[in-house]
Amino acid sequence: MSQDEYLNRKQHDVESSGWPVWLKWGLITGALQIAFVVIQYVIDPALMIAWWNSLLSIGLLVALMVGAAMEYRDREGGWMSYGTSVWLMLRVCMLGSLLSVAFMGLLYNVIDKGLDEQMKEITLEQMEQMLEKFDVPSEQIEEQMEAIEERDFSQTPRALITSWMISVVFGLFLALIASAFTKKNEPLFIDESTSTHE
Repeated sequence: MSQDEYLNRKQHDVESSGWPVWLKWGLITGALQIAFVVIQYVIDPALMIAWWNSLLSIGLLVALMVGAAMEYRDREGGWMSYGTSVWLMLRVCMLGSLLSVAFMGLLYNVIDKGLDEQMKEITLEQMEQMLEKFDVPSEQIEEQMEAIEERDFSQTPRALITSWMISVVFGLFLALIASAFTKKNEPLFIDESTSTHE
């Protein structure tokens, strides 16, 4: 296979691949994140702030971003630069997080308008149990409880935008790390002697 044939085949694969990879995987990411929240909400809203919830969410996000990068690399003939991988993963995270944050706004402000107060009560209860477990003095427990009482758990537009921006920054951090494992630079020269003919 000549270099021109290789480049033509590579371009054909990209053009015939359908949806952009980042868009496809971004929608999948958002849908799975929303489904994850819905399942927790239906079973018990307290699961939404469980300590292991963040770990599972991070693991899911990384797996999906890596999946997107691997599909893109396959479409590109097995090659992908570090920068391309980072930008692809970041777009997946941006879209997925946007859909997830939008759903959280819908959940708190339309579906269950009392959820913010419910989450505050759950947080207060869990915090008090944890502090008592570690024998924290009652004065400090009261201070912590008052601090939580003063917190606003409502999902205002400003809070949602802030949440999305934090997710994007964290997603960039994850993409910078994960891309070190998904990148595969294309060689400057193609060894035609090892190419296979179909």
